[in-house]
Amino acid sequence: MKRALIVFMLSLSVLLGVSANPGVRHETATALSAQAEAYYTGDYCYEALSALAGSASDSSAEAWTSPLCAALHSLMNETQTGLLPYAETLLAFPRTDSSGGSEDALRFYCDDTGAYNREQVWAELHGTYYLDGAGVDLHHLRPADEDANLARGNMVFGKVKDRFSSCETWPETGTPVFWYCSDWEGQGLVEVRDNVKGDVARILLYVWVTYGAADGANLNLWSDLPEWGSSLSYSDGFRVVESLDTLLEWMELDPVDTWELGRNDAVQTIQGNRNVFIDYPELAFLLFDREIPDMTTPSGLAHGLYCSVTAEADPPEGGTLLVDGCVVTAVPTPGWVVSGWSLSPADAAELTQNETVFTLTKLRKDCTLTVQFYLEDPCGMGHSWDAGTVTTAPGCETEGVRSYCCTVCGAQRTEAVPALGHDWHTETIPPGCVMPGILLKSCWRCGKEVETPTDEPPLGHDWDDGTVTREPTQTQPGERSFRCNRCGLTRTEELPFRFDDVRDEHAWYFTPVYWALRHEPQITAGTSPTCFSPKQSCTRAQIVTFLWRAFGSPDPAGTELPFEDVPENAYYREAVLWAAERGITSGTSPTTFSPKASCTRAQVVTFLWIAAGKPDPAGEPRFEDVPADAYYRKAAAWAAEQGVVAGTTPTTFSPHAPCTRAQVVTMLWRLFGETRIRSRENAFDARKNQCRGTGFFLRRTDIPSRRRL
Repeated sequence: MKRALIVFMLSLSVLLGVSANPGVRHETATALSAQAEAYYTGDYCYEALSALAGSASDSSAEAWTSPLCAALHSLMNETQTGLLPYAETLLAFPRTDSSGGSEDALRFYCDDTGAYNREQVWAELHGTYYLDGAGVDLHHLRPADEDANLARGNMVFGKVKDRFSSCETWPETGTPVFWYCSDWEGQGLVEVRDNVKGDVARILLYVWVTYGAADGANLNLWSDLPEWGSSLSYSDGFRVVESLDTLLEWMELDPVDTWELGRNDAVQTIQGNRNVFIDYPELAFLLFDREIPDMTTPSGLAHGLYCSVTAEADPPEGGTLLVDGCVVTAVPTPGWVVSGWSLSPADAAELTQNETVFTLTKLRKDCTLTVQFYLEDPCGMGHSWDAGTVTTAPGCETEGVRSYCCTVCGAQRTEAVPALGHDWHTETIPPGCVMPGILLKSCWRCGKEVETPTDEPPLGHDWDDGTVTREPTQTQPGERSFRCNRCGLTRTEELPFRFDDVRDEHAWYFTPVYWALRHEPQITAGTSPTCFSPKQSCTRAQIVTFLWRAFGSPDPAGTELPFEDVPENAYYREAVLWAAERGITSGTSPTTFSPKASCTRAQVVTFLWIAAGKPDPAGEPRFEDVPADAYYRKAAAWAAEQGVVAGTTPTTFSPHAPCTRAQVVTMLWRLFGETRIRSRENAFDARKNQCRGTGFFLRRTDIPSRRRL
């Protein structure tokens, strides 16, 4: 018990010294870690290992006896310092199988997190281990979803999804994690996702090389072999992967990612050895005497096999370069020596120099080696320089360059030629309409200009009297164009529309007329394109239509109208129908409306009063000509109180007088505009805003007087 506790404490102390895996799943690794590079030394460096022979045998047992396999077996066994007890292997997963430095282990096959158990990728039924050797080796064990582990079972790895139409998936719904046929040759066949296949191949190769034995144990990689072992450590002899071709295809399909490389580092920290097929996938192909494919590996050596090296001399007359694969030999011209080199791109390979021989290793990209040569000085007593030539002319602010050549050895040198300075010319530019006067300095040599304002301010524009470029209409304002006599700039201003008979801006009905014209919807457009006819009597059809439009032209509820004198196609039919429904008018008889009859002042205020909801006036009307029993008495009192009318005299209303078109639009304007505004200033501001954008502008004098209506 004490010994078990000591082992557990030692295991825990080892794990506490292991950092969480910083790698990222499925992010292709393009460089070895420093920890990996330090692992391969002496007889076990890549150059020494790759020079050993592999095997082309069809038997996985015979292939294991090759010199390269023997060397890899020795490397991974000799560096193994100790394996964790089976119970403690689960404690390692939060460090070895985490991602991005977290401590949430990724579950094998699924690439997610959650509850897990141990997955023996080389199924125990096909191996000669139990709770030791490969059974507790962290390079072999992976955390896995318990249901996925159970579904995979002891099935052989191979091609399924594009081969068997009746294959099953796990899970049965959602995105598949693997595909399988449970009845394949009595063992079952399983295919994992493409981005996990390389992991599986590298694990199987690790177990085969590390735990294979000459007596037949753990050699059934792609070959079926006789059963081997005892009751606790046995193998049924059945293969682990369906073929060597499948194994190597999976290696190539799914390159090593930074997560696998980080896991290799973490496991080495715990148990001492590494999975060499993660660091150098190239060895998997050399192991079976196969050509290494052009693929991305951490070392970059696989891709480097297909890269080319070119060489250039700088300067060309300094010497010649001989290229033999990845070795470049420099042959200097007499009098010249090699002075240095550069590689482009710089990260394409590692380069070593031995005098005039350059060797490139770990080639990753096509590259060019430039060997630099230097001419030793033949002028021991000093150079004999010529008079020199200006190779770069000086400017006003920039120095030039003069080049010299030695007449003896051809050496060259340069010296700076001082800048010339500016050759200024000064000019005074008078002020313009918007620009002040300017003192302009110009360099006659380079054209540079410097402007300095003078004390003379801008003159301002000198506009002409303007020209009317578009006459106004009832629906569109006109336009007058002006031109500056000094600078030629043009500007425009709107010309508001004017009826020929409504042009006096001081007329009491001026604002109401144009308010009605520009109301949305338009209340009235005049009696002709140029006349409004303000003094013309307003008919009953016109006043009902004006009122209906002031309310927004609402649709009547029905279509039946009792008035026989309102034709179906009359412009005022909908207005009369609406007014009748609202009780604004009941006609001049049960069957007539009298649309062409002049509308009296009494009728107009009554229409407005009913449309407003028949509000009760505050008092009695002040007009002596409004009888106490008149149907329009309340309407006249309300209209006077609201400022809609003021009477024809201080004491008379003239109820039976015809109502003119000017009076009607003024009453409507006062009701829907002015009577809601309680001061003259507010009334002016509201009407000014109402006319904005219409081409019609108000001044303080535009507020209509309280002329008697």
